[in-house]
Amino acid sequence: MFWLRKSSRMMQMEPIPSETGVRFSCALVDGKNVTPLSLPLSKEEIQNYYKLEGFQQYVYWEELYEANLLVEGELTYDLYYALLESEDGKRLLRALALPTETEPVTGVLSLRSLPEQADLALTIRNHKGENLYRIGERHGALYKVGDTFLLLPKQVYILQQALAEDYENGYQKIAVCQKLAQDAGLQLDSFLQNEQYHVVDMYDLDIKIHAPDHIELIPVGRTEGETISLQSPQPIISLKDRLHPDKRIRYARTRRVSHDLQKLATKRHIYGEEVALFFENPAAVLPEHDYLIDLEAFSKRVKGLIPIQAIRSRTNASGKMEWFESESGAVLPYDETFLKELMLKHPDKQYVLVDGTWIHLDPLLRKELLQLEDEEHQYKRRVVLDIKDNEAELEYQVESLTVLPFRLHPLPKGLNATLFDHQVEAYQWLCHLREQGKGGLLADDMGLGKTLEVIAFLLRQQELGKLRPTLIVCPNALWQNWVQEIRRFAPSLIHSFVVHLGPNRLRSAEAIRENDIILTSYDTLKLDQLILGKVPFQSVICDEAQYAKSHAGLRSRALRAMQAEFRLAMTGTPVENSLDELWTIMDFVQPGYLGSLKSFRQTYAESGDYEGLLRALKPYYLRRTKDEVLKDKLPKKHLCDPIYVEASKVQKELAASMLKSKETGKIAILNMLTKLRQIYGHPGSVIPEYEDLPVHEVPKLEKLLNILDAIRKKGEKALIYTEFRNIHSILKRWLMQRYGIPVPVIDGETPNRRAMVDRFNAQSGFGVMILSPRAGGVGLTITSANHVIHYTRWWNPAVENQATDRVYRIGQKKEVYVYHIITRDQEHFPAGSVEELLHELLEKKRELATNVIIPFRQSEIEDELVKFFSRSFRSA
Repeated sequence: MFWLRKSSRMMQMEPIPSETGVRFSCALVDGKNVTPLSLPLSKEEIQNYYKLEGFQQYVYWEELYEANLLVEGELTYDLYYALLESEDGKRLLRALALPTETEPVTGVLSLRSLPEQADLALTIRNHKGENLYRIGERHGALYKVGDTFLLLPKQVYILQQALAEDYENGYQKIAVCQKLAQDAGLQLDSFLQNEQYHVVDMYDLDIKIHAPDHIELIPVGRTEGETISLQSPQPIISLKDRLHPDKRIRYARTRRVSHDLQKLATKRHIYGEEVALFFENPAAVLPEHDYLIDLEAFSKRVKGLIPIQAIRSRTNASGKMEWFESESGAVLPYDETFLKELMLKHPDKQYVLVDGTWIHLDPLLRKELLQLEDEEHQYKRRVVLDIKDNEAELEYQVESLTVLPFRLHPLPKGLNATLFDHQVEAYQWLCHLREQGKGGLLADDMGLGKTLEVIAFLLRQQELGKLRPTLIVCPNALWQNWVQEIRRFAPSLIHSFVVHLGPNRLRSAEAIRENDIILTSYDTLKLDQLILGKVPFQSVICDEAQYAKSHAGLRSRALRAMQAEFRLAMTGTPVENSLDELWTIMDFVQPGYLGSLKSFRQTYAESGDYEGLLRALKPYYLRRTKDEVLKDKLPKKHLCDPIYVEASKVQKELAASMLKSKETGKIAILNMLTKLRQIYGHPGSVIPEYEDLPVHEVPKLEKLLNILDAIRKKGEKALIYTEFRNIHSILKRWLMQRYGIPVPVIDGETPNRRAMVDRFNAQSGFGVMILSPRAGGVGLTITSANHVIHYTRWWNPAVENQATDRVYRIGQKKEVYVYHIITRDQEHFPAGSVEELLHELLEKKRELATNVIIPFRQSEIEDELVKFFSRSFRSA
């Protein structure tokens, strides 16, 4: 009789610790044959190995990889300790055979040389008193003892790292390491116990005012001794102990503090206009460096030490123009002639010192006054730090007096694309606005090709010599998409194109303006507004303009402060929660056109006059929907009937235990409902012990797998949306092990979304991607998929529509199917579970969500849910 041998093939993931972190090796083991595998695995390798023992560990490694927690393939110990702060992080580490509890240790720090040499030794013992160095091998924060890894407490690891660093002298090393040993609860040898060191690991800045145009920055410490140490050229000094005059204390600065002081020394004395700039924004004056002090908070503290007058104009009760200080409102003794002369005398300055007071010559004020004489002045270097915000009253307005007949523009020659009719219409609209000196709000539905429409417009501006310089502002996650689309459709635009992001970005307005197109993010614009505000742009274009929708936000204020002949906002959702958002975007597009924010609220928001608002927007607003322009060009979209499943026994038991708490109050009930939604999605997302429940105990997951099985038979692809990151992880593991395919996850932390989507689109056959509605609902084209499964519902149907439209857009060749899986719990919620009620409320609001200027108020949904379920919680 012959017996079949069980296959010995398996996958093996092995952690390999080093001094700086942990790397992982992956190998295919077949009996005695071991074949190394490169990480990450290819699609083909996943398909070949997903049924093998050990594959699950690879899936956990891929979670680390996709979450950007591996630095060049290594999990650094800093990130290792950060993962220990969450249960989800501990779960990942345990699955990868790494310890999640630190080893209780004792230890002694001793000096084996003269203090000048600082030969320090650290002895560490486990709870049995065994010397870890003798019984195991040290690899950074980990000791390998036999087949087991022991994890050092974080403070002990920090001490070990400090012992290996370079120092300016031995005393500095002793001081720093002595303090770290004490912080870690370790002992010191007799010599170190008697040595008195004080570590200066922080500082503050004091400002000495020599004159209104000359200040000095003086680093100061928490004590007199620290201050003397900070101002000394030496990193370590010795001072008498005031309480014990016969003893001395050595003050030692950390290397980080010393590096800060070296940077600050280059700008210790600040002169001229930079004094006023410093008081507005210290980062604009100090050398770029990651300082220990918070410069932003510092700027708030220092304001007011030197008087700076930001001047505004208004008409007084007598009908005459008067000038006042914007913050205090105090009337200033200036007249128009004085201010004009000041501006003409100092054409390149924003701040001018007059009789000991800095006067802020705001660029808009300068333009307002000097244009009265229609003079060509030489003011080119504008620094924008403040704006007339038009909120309480209308302070700034750009009039468009030019009325030109509409004329057709030829399509640019360098465009490598055939435009649809609606895209040609948008291109002509943009060109016409530009000719008239008007701005525009391009609010086309998602997936109609707004980016291509704008690229065609930019090519036309290049032909007309009106391109350089043009600023494009977009969310950080979309800049690669812009580069790729421009390279694909208009390669001639790449020749003078700069991505203004990261530490190596351009640092002067003069260098920036020498480029045709400057692409930056909203947050970089906020940081670099002092530089970018000096550039007179031909056009400023902001993509996904809802990222700057808050009128009080720094993004919006920086954007509205930019100089531009033409301004364009692009967004399919100009209003998400409040009409204020639309006003903010329009105050960038055509400043002042909709009046002040106060009057706008009265005219449109409070009255609900949406038809009147649409009429007012018409000259500057273009929106088309897919139903209007692509009805016969896109395949059909099927909104499938909701799929209902009944909660499992485990889910009902958990729901019952939650009801016993009898929570009251809106926040508590909303938190309870969120947990219920997670439990219905998968109990393991709330209780880690339930992560491996059989599929029949999670009916929603079971139904999801049924849907995906059918999609797999067709060889098609699906997107799964849920906002819960723990559910992302659970679904990824289930799907990779069931289907043997890569399952990428895109959430708010995903670093390179475009590359991930490109790989997904390029792969043939069945595929699944998991996304969060917010992060995966903007700026992505995933037309290789034609099934969208909303595993949990998002609070706003407009956001869900955006997410669905990642697949339902130009380029989609297959019919699109949209699914909602809803969990019922008739035992505890016979009138409707939270998922049922949320689904009903959102469907009622779906038609409202298609009208992009009518605000959708999430608070109304929350209030209805709280009102409904508060009775259930009280009666449970």
